[in-house]
Amino acid sequence: MKTTTIANILTIITILAIGYFALPKLIGLEQSVKGFSNFNEVIGIPNNIARYVTGVVELITAILLILSLTLKRKTEVAHILGYLLLTGTMLGGLLTEYLIRPEPKMMLVYIAIALLIIAVYQLLNTYALKTVDHE
Repeated sequence: MKTTTIANILTIITILAIGYFALPKLIGLEQSVKGFSNFNEVIGIPNNIARYVTGVVELITAILLILSLTLKRKTEVAHILGYLLLTGTMLGGLLTEYLIRPEPKMMLVYIAIALLIIAVYQLLNTYALKTVDHE
């Protein structure tokens, strides 16, 4: 399987995963509201603002990654920005699980680690392909 095929498959998986987590935050599903219930108490950010901002960042990440698959021009920029944003979001998610929640939800930790690994792989892969192209 070609490297670009693997990269595209990983991007599609990432888009589906991040979209799956963004939508409940944006529409205010009970589970998502409950997950952000102690932000105000722990770090002084109103719960709803933390939830909406997180959902918007996740949605922007998904949009950038969709653009990276569909645009003819500037796909590399959308790809890199999308995966940098994903890296920051997943690091923030891990910090949230361990520093803000009373008890980390391990499934969310595993998903965040998996998406973080994909993001780092994609960023390194983009750099490696760019280096090979210039040689």
